[in-house]
Amino acid sequence: MYDKQYEILALTLRYWFLLLILYIFAKCVVRTLKDVFSDSPSERSTGNIPFVLALFSLSSFGLLAMQDSQNFNKETALLGIIISAGVLFQFYLIYFLFPGIDEILLLMVNTLSIVGFVMLQRLTPELALRQVEWFAAGCIILMIILLFFPRVKGLKIISYPMMALGPLILFLVAFIGEESGGATSRLPVGQFFIQPAELVKVIYVLVLADSLKNEKTIREKGLLFLFVAASVLGVVLQKDLGGALHYFLVFLFVYQISTNDWILTGFASGAGVLASIIAYKIFPHVRIRVEAWKNPWSDIEGRGWQVAQSLMAMGSGGLVGLGLGLGSPYIIPASRTDFIFAAICEEFGILVGGMVIGFYALIIIRSMHKASMAHNPEDMLLACGSAVSLAVQAFIIIGGVVKMIPLTGITLPFVSYGGSSMVASFALLGLIQSVSIKNYRHAIEMENQADSEEYSREDEDIEVTLDEEEFYMEGAEE
Repeated sequence: MYDKQYEILALTLRYWFLLLILYIFAKCVVRTLKDVFSDSPSERSTGNIPFVLALFSLSSFGLLAMQDSQNFNKETALLGIIISAGVLFQFYLIYFLFPGIDEILLLMVNTLSIVGFVMLQRLTPELALRQVEWFAAGCIILMIILLFFPRVKGLKIISYPMMALGPLILFLVAFIGEESGGATSRLPVGQFFIQPAELVKVIYVLVLADSLKNEKTIREKGLLFLFVAASVLGVVLQKDLGGALHYFLVFLFVYQISTNDWILTGFASGAGVLASIIAYKIFPHVRIRVEAWKNPWSDIEGRGWQVAQSLMAMGSGGLVGLGLGLGSPYIIPASRTDFIFAAICEEFGILVGGMVIGFYALIIIRSMHKASMAHNPEDMLLACGSAVSLAVQAFIIIGGVVKMIPLTGITLPFVSYGGSSMVASFALLGLIQSVSIKNYRHAIEMENQADSEEYSREDEDIEVTLDEEEFYMEGAEE
């Protein structure tokens, strides 16, 4: 039973949390509209958004620290301070070290990550601390990519080795990995488990960007299709149907964007539908999830338990939520991973849940805008592929949680607990930001070149004027 004072405080602060997230979201929407649709880009400024985000983090962890009326949890409060200070330091370090990054994109990712930290602290505090460590690792990977990748002129030298490495890793995991949730998709590394399929997503995007940047011979196309088929098959052998769907859809979207080949895209879509039917017939856990999706209420204490609890949690939260710490998200199965979106909706409300979806939409819009500004096909496909990968992953898991599609066990990027997912998501963000930096440097080069040409023309005009003056002076002397 919650202490009455805490309950009153949590019920009041839910409106405060809603206003803070709404403020950040509104600012990001306005900046995105200006950057995408305005002829003149916005100034490189974020105003007070980073500090509003830090205020949200401090407020949330401060409230959670007061859950026990008999004892103020100093560890929880300290973690909130560390996260707030760390995210501010991360943002301004990257902001000043790497001119040309999309600072709004980075802020939205940080917002999603902090919402995830808060929910994990609410559910399982030890996992929240571990997730912060993975966040730090992801930030290091991001900065390494930003440091080196904008200097890379082409991916050809690493494309073929990655074509062999990616599927090989996936097949090895299928045979030597440990089973969890019906899928053999993780490997023990010391005290942790990693999911190589998450990390191979980065390789997958790099290979697609290099392979589809220009017209290919039949042999080269065949090699690409073999790579895609082997990657999807490797994930299927792990019994990770959500991951297989992700790999397949990313290829489908990137291929269509690159080639505009509706015939082959349609054929591949048909093959995907056929493969889904076969998977339904072969894998028992797939049949269970499809039946639970069709009617979770028919067996609410059995196969429909997950979906039913998720829907009831979101419904009970209403528009503004039950209040942080006042819901029962621990009743939802896998609320730290697959169903964390339902937990967010229960305690923060459907409005905040809608803004979480909105942040993903804005991330995709800004990433696609960066892709459209790229000055070569490879960079365009790199940004597109990374954005599509994040978008497909978010759609698959949120769609499953809200009963739009059958549930598949994948993580919500930047939010769900999972080290491999966090690191891979930051690596994909790094690829998008690398393209943004390249666009920025290219624009400066073009501007400097235009200025040089203008100065050259002015010098020529001055020389012509001087020649004319000398001519007239000579004529006057004669």
